[in-house]
Amino acid sequence: MPQAKHITSAANPVVKSLKALALKKYRDEAGLFVVEGTRHLSEALDAGWQLHSLALTEEAVKTAPDLLAAAAESYIMPAELLSRITGRDNTQNIIGALKQRVTGLSAIGTDKDTCWIVLEDIRDPGNLGTIMRTADAVQAAGIILVGQTCDAFSPEAIRATMGSFARLQLVRTSLADFAAWKKTWAGRMTGTHLRTDTDYRAGDYTGPHILAMGSEQNGLSDTLTALCDQLVKIPMPGQTESLNLGVSTGIMLYEMGRNRL
Repeated sequence: MPQAKHITSAANPVVKSLKALALKKYRDEAGLFVVEGTRHLSEALDAGWQLHSLALTEEAVKTAPDLLAAAAESYIMPAELLSRITGRDNTQNIIGALKQRVTGLSAIGTDKDTCWIVLEDIRDPGNLGTIMRTADAVQAAGIILVGQTCDAFSPEAIRATMGSFARLQLVRTSLADFAAWKKTWAGRMTGTHLRTDTDYRAGDYTGPHILAMGSEQNGLSDTLTALCDQLVKIPMPGQTESLNLGVSTGIMLYEMGRNRL
């Protein structure tokens, strides 16, 4: 275990590099993302994620021996510097930078209980994180990010997962590559769409399955819609035009897993 270094200045390059991970450009360049809190970091380690660096207060040192042992680099600093890194006043007393982990479409199996969620052009990281948390709750395998979907490693998305990111596989792909792969996959895909009369409770969710969800503004693209084996809709007898994406995805995932759950 490398000796932890003490940092007291906001001008220190370590503080600046960790703070820069709030921006996607720097996350992509470094291949890292920030996670706050001992529990979420420990869960990530248990799931095989690699801890690149750790920043914590003096008081937190005695509570995190496993994290200190796992980190390639460790830094002890005042709480105000941790807040500067996260941009939050009530930040945890320990934060870590984990190596990003993204898999390919080949990881999507065909076991009968396989369940994945494909998200197309989702822009709200809070919704994305909420969906990841719900996917973990129903024991879905992972999330497929298609097109211009926001970054699953953004601070907002990671916080919204409440640690669930650690137990999910992530795939990022283009619509064209996903379309080509889907034609060879042995499972079925269900999409939510307004242009159908099939109630979501009447859908067939047997076998390996992918749930396709589009943005609240535009829904699924015509290309992704055409790839679906069935389309269903959630009835809305009230006056609202649409449900929140995280809510509608949760409704669908629990209905799809009704028998299994």
